[in-house]
Amino acid sequence: MSVIEVSSLRQQFPLFKERNYLATHSLGCLPHEAFLDIEEYKQSLFLGRRALPVWLERYEEIFGLIERLLNAPSGSVALGPSATACQAAIAATLNPTAKQNCIIISELDFPSCRYLWAAQSRRGFQITEVVAVDKISIPAEALVAKIDERVAVVAISLVSYLNSSRIDINAVIAAAHRVGAIVILDAYQAVGLIPLDVTTLDADVVVGGTHKWLGGGLGLAFAYVRPSLAEQLEPIYPGWFSHFNPTAFESTFTPAPGARRFQQGTPAMEPIYTSRAGLRFALEFGVEQIYQRNQSLTTYLIAAADAYGIKVNTPRTLGTRGGTVCLGVNNPLTVAQDLAKLGIDVDTRSELGIRVSPHLCSTEEECDQFIESLIKLTYKN
Repeated sequence: MSVIEVSSLRQQFPLFKERNYLATHSLGCLPHEAFLDIEEYKQSLFLGRRALPVWLERYEEIFGLIERLLNAPSGSVALGPSATACQAAIAATLNPTAKQNCIIISELDFPSCRYLWAAQSRRGFQITEVVAVDKISIPAEALVAKIDERVAVVAISLVSYLNSSRIDINAVIAAAHRVGAIVILDAYQAVGLIPLDVTTLDADVVVGGTHKWLGGGLGLAFAYVRPSLAEQLEPIYPGWFSHFNPTAFESTFTPAPGARRFQQGTPAMEPIYTSRAGLRFALEFGVEQIYQRNQSLTTYLIAAADAYGIKVNTPRTLGTRGGTVCLGVNNPLTVAQDLAKLGIDVDTRSELGIRVSPHLCSTEEECDQFIESLIKLTYKN
């Protein structure tokens, strides 16, 4: 992208007027239109129940945007308040059998997801956790080696929250399907950054959310459920929004077709409003272009880190990492706090160091500013 193109796009994201923002992996940047949507929602609150038709229209629009983003068939997406809640709705429908009672997770999965799947041991499942190589990455062959006829579920992250390590998922999905296991893919750190087409990906469930690379608000997650699988699973904790006809208020439950049967009660409208603009931006600008720009900047950061002797705790090869670079420094929490005082936003999650993720609108100069500041602070600490 040219300097002019980046400068023009930056005008759409107010946060860049104040900060060198390199923490999209944590909380994304809301586009200007999102703040207009927030104001529209605020005004709708004055209408009381007269706002219901407007809210439902916006609610349905979100489904369409997410389905377009994933190239998912109509009706194959369910909404939820979090990725954990979306996975829990599916987990509740699954039961161990004498022949299939194993769930595979990985050390690099987000803790909330690991808690959920580990808790399924109380229901009779055996949990197998695959350990990362030097805590950096998990080769596909290490996961495939654990998949046998006892495996019922493979529930792993496409891109690790820790250091952006990306799994070669195609081989894992193929191995799981050969033994009749289902694959539940946490793609939260990928949606909006890495182009995903669920019709070719072939995962059974793909979970994501809006508040990171999609530049939306907190509290809105989604799950694509393969249509043929959705029809086989019986919702265990349904609600009126998972009914075939929610506004009929019938005394008995009739599940909605497709993925919507896994929803529950009244959805929160605030994240519906805060997330629309980011979804629209990703679709209009193109996730492939967002990905190419990010990979260019992360490659730039890795080269700069190498030049200064900073340890890189993220896979280096294109295609093996997501949108974040994890840099090993001493006292990472203190360094991240000191960088924030300088107007540079990053974060840390573990002993692996600080996490840095350039936005589409970040510049090479901002990457240089970050590295130079990091060197000074690392020396100080």
